[in-house]
Amino acid sequence: MKPQPPAAPRAPAESNDTAPQPPIQEGRPLSEEQKRLIAFFADAESKQVDFLDEAGKRIIELTTALLGVLFAIVAFGDKFPPPYLSNNPVAKFLSLTALACYIMAMLLALRTVQPRNYQLFRHNLDRMRQELDRLVANKQRSLWWAGALFWIGSAVLALQIAAIILSA
Repeated sequence: MKPQPPAAPRAPAESNDTAPQPPIQEGRPLSEEQKRLIAFFADAESKQVDFLDEAGKRIIELTTALLGVLFAIVAFGDKFPPPYLSNNPVAKFLSLTALACYIMAMLLALRTVQPRNYQLFRHNLDRMRQELDRLVANKQRSLWWAGALFWIGSAVLALQIAAIILSA
């Protein structure tokens, strides 16, 4: 078998696509409003991790306070369980549900603010961006679930108080 000579380069096939091309516009300098908007979002992005950490800390604080309210309701009086809970299975169930929601919310908020080891890419900006995106997504996910459980627990606590009042 003889080696074949290299083939001559082919001309690109002509496109039958007659779709109109978008017009090319000349660039203009940014207005002051556009510059402020760009600066705002750049600042928001740079502070995103701190914001998520502060929000996680706030959920921990609020959950701790409402756990105190829950424990005060459950342990109020000179004997345990108080009379308004001993014969009220709905209030007992709501107490346990609120407790579970608040504890899970606190654990997820702690996961949000918990320091972790992240890979450091000193000379690779693409990998730095991927690592930052992963860090932010991790914190957002934990904070979202912590917030959802906090609100569910708070709604259950309100229902518990209503159940106690209605059974009195």
